[in-house]
Amino acid sequence: MMNTNSKFRPAPLAIGAFILSVIAGLLIFLAVVTGMTQPVQVWLSFIFVLGVVVHTVVNWKQFT
Repeated sequence: MMNTNSKFRPAPLAIGAFILSVIAGLLIFLAVVTGMTQPVQVWLSFIFVLGVVVHTVVNWKQFT
């Protein structure tokens, strides 16, 4: 189990990936697709999910 007193905070990772994923998703939706928009959106989605999972594991006590 991860130490909840550590300085590692996964929330900024999840928030940053979410914001960048939303921007890339909007660019795809508005058909402003450049060569890297779609692959970047896919990878940012993976990072977002990873950040949410790590955030949930670190803060599990508060969910139960």
